[in-house]
Amino acid sequence: MYLKEHIVRVENIKTLQTLDQANIDHKVIALFMSCEGIPMQTNEVTSILNTYDALGSKKIPSKKVQALIQAKQLGEEDDSLPCPV
Repeated sequence: MYLKEHIVRVENIKTLQTLDQANIDHKVIALFMSCEGIPMQTNEVTSILNTYDALGSKKIPSKKVQALIQAKQLGEEDDSLPCPV
Protein backbone atom coordinates (compact mmCIF):
# COMPACT_ATOMS: atom_id res chain seq x y z
CA MET A 1 0.00 0.00 0.00
CA TYR A 2 1.14 3.51 -0.75
CA LEU A 3 0.55 6.16 1.87
CA LYS A 4 -1.81 8.58 0.27
CA GLU A 5 -0.16 11.72 -1.04
CA HIS A 6 -2.52 13.84 1.03
CA ILE A 7 -1.69 12.09 4.29
CA VAL A 8 1.50 14.07 4.72
CA ARG A 9 0.30 16.21 7.57
CA VAL A 10 0.35 14.92 11.09
CA GLU A 11 -3.04 16.58 11.60
CA ASN A 12 -4.61 14.13 9.14
CA ILE A 13 -3.13 11.15 10.94
CA LYS A 14 -4.20 12.59 14.29
CA THR A 15 -7.73 12.89 12.89
CA LEU A 16 -7.65 9.21 11.93
CA GLN A 17 -6.41 8.30 15.41
CA THR A 18 -9.04 10.43 17.15
CA LEU A 19 -11.85 8.89 15.13
CA ASP A 20 -10.45 5.40 15.75
CA GLN A 21 -10.18 6.03 19.51
CA ALA A 22 -13.85 7.07 19.48
CA ASN A 23 -14.58 3.51 18.23
CA ILE A 24 -15.79 4.73 14.85
CA ASP A 25 -15.74 2.00 12.22
CA HIS A 26 -12.89 2.24 9.72
CA LYS A 27 -15.42 2.21 6.85
CA VAL A 28 -16.96 5.38 8.27
CA ILE A 29 -13.52 6.96 8.78
CA ALA A 30 -12.62 6.17 5.15
CA LEU A 31 -15.87 7.74 3.98
CA PHE A 32 -15.26 10.82 6.14
CA MET A 33 -11.73 11.27 4.80
CA SER A 34 -13.00 10.79 1.23
CA CYS A 35 -15.59 13.52 1.82
CA GLU A 36 -12.76 15.74 3.05
CA GLY A 37 -10.94 15.30 -0.27
CA ILE A 38 -8.63 12.44 0.74
CA PRO A 39 -9.91 9.33 -1.07
CA MET A 40 -9.29 6.30 1.13
CA GLN A 41 -10.36 2.69 1.47
CA THR A 42 -11.11 0.90 4.73
CA ASN A 43 -7.96 -1.23 4.55
CA GLU A 44 -5.84 1.89 4.04
CA VAL A 45 -7.24 3.49 7.20
CA THR A 46 -6.42 0.32 9.16
CA SER A 47 -2.92 0.10 7.66
CA ILE A 48 -2.09 3.74 8.33
CA LEU A 49 -3.26 3.50 11.94
CA ASN A 50 -1.29 0.30 12.56
CA THR A 51 1.83 1.56 10.80
CA TYR A 52 1.84 4.95 12.50
CA ASP A 53 1.64 3.33 15.94
CA ALA A 54 4.72 1.25 15.09
CA LEU A 55 6.76 4.33 14.16
CA GLY A 56 9.16 5.46 16.83
CA SER A 57 9.32 2.05 18.49
CA LYS A 58 12.92 1.60 17.37
CA LYS A 59 15.65 4.22 17.37
CA ILE A 60 18.11 4.50 14.54
CA PRO A 61 21.66 5.85 14.85
CA SER A 62 22.04 9.60 14.44
CA LYS A 63 24.43 9.07 11.51
CA LYS A 64 21.60 7.46 9.54
CA VAL A 65 19.24 10.27 10.46
CA GLN A 66 21.77 12.84 9.27
CA ALA A 67 22.23 10.92 6.01
CA LEU A 68 18.46 10.90 5.43
CA ILE A 69 18.23 14.64 6.11
CA GLN A 70 21.14 15.37 3.76
CA ALA A 71 19.62 13.20 1.02
CA LYS A 72 16.31 15.05 1.34
CA GLN A 73 18.07 18.42 1.17
CA LEU A 74 20.01 17.36 -1.91
CA GLY A 75 16.78 16.29 -3.58
CA GLU A 76 15.11 19.60 -2.77
CA GLU A 77 18.01 21.60 -4.15
CA ASP A 78 18.44 19.56 -7.36
CA ASP A 79 16.88 21.51 -10.24
CA SER A 80 17.20 18.58 -12.64
CA LEU A 81 14.53 16.55 -10.76
CA PRO A 82 10.88 17.02 -11.77
CA CYS A 83 8.55 18.73 -9.32
CA PRO A 84 7.48 17.67 -6.80
CA VAL A 85 10.56 15.78 -5.69
